[in-house]
Amino acid sequence: TSPFAFTGNKFEFRALGSSMSPGMTNTILNTIVAEAIDDLTPKLEAALKSTKDLEKAVLKVVKAAYSANKAIMFGGDGYSAEWHVEAKKRGLLNLPSTPDALPQMIEKSSVAMFKKYKVLSKRELDSRFEVAVEQYSAKLNIEAETAASLAHTMLLPAAVRHLAELRAAEVDALVGATDSLIEEFIFAIDKLDGANDAHPDVEGIKHAQYMRDVVIPAMNDVRDVADRLEKVVADDLWPLPKYSEMLFIK
Repeated sequence: TSPFAFTGNKFEFRALGSSMSPGMTNTILNTIVAEAIDDLTPKLEAALKSTKDLEKAVLKVVKAAYSANKAIMFGGDGYSAEWHVEAKKRGLLNLPSTPDALPQMIEKSSVAMFKKYKVLSKRELDSRFEVAVEQYSAKLNIEAETAASLAHTMLLPAAVRHLAELRAAEVDALVGATDSLIEEFIFAIDKLDGANDAHPDVEGIKHAQYMRDVVIPAMNDVRDVADRLEKVVADDLWPLPKYSEMLFIK
C-alpha cells in the first residue's frame, strides 16, 4: 500500500514496509510543499498591497486556492465505488495499480517541478522509475513462484490425503465436494504455472503490466481455492497456520 495514500480530502500517512525507505516519499512531499509555497507567496504579497490586514489577505489567497483546487475535496468515503465515479466526473486521475501510478514519476509536469527546484534531473527520475518498475516485476515473480511452490508441495498433498481419508472412511457425502475442490485447485495451479513460465519478451512497464494483468489474477485464483480448501481439510493435515489459529480463536 502507499506510504502516504491520498484518501480524497487528506493524505493518510502509514507505516512503511520493512523493505521500504521514506526517502523518496519525503523528497516528493517536500518538493510539492515547496512548489505550493512558491505559488502562494507572490499571491499573498499582492494581496497585502491592497490591505494591511494580514488575516484578510491570507483568507483571500486561501479562498482562491481552495476554489482552484476544490475538485480534490471529498467528504465521503474515499474507498467507496461512489467516490470513483465522482472523481471521474471531476476529471481526477484514478491510478489503482503500481504500473498505472509509476509513469506519473516521469510525466512532464513532474519532471518540470523536480528540475525547477533542482531536486532531481530527468535522467535521475528516469533511473528511479526504471528501478521501481523492475522491483515491482521481480518481487511479483518471486511471490508467484513461491505461491505455486506452496500450492504444489504443501496444500495440494494435504487436500489429497484428506480426500483419501474420506474415501477410506466411506464418507461419500463429503467426497464429491472435496474432489471437486481439488480438481479446481489443480486447474488454478496449472494456470499459475503457465503464467510464471510464459513471460512475454518485453521489459519495463510492459512487463509490469503483464505481471499485474496475468500473474496476479492467477495467484488470486490459487488463493481463492486454497482458502476454500482450508475450511474443509482436517486441521492435522493442513500444513500452514489457519486463519482461526492466527487470530487466536482456536
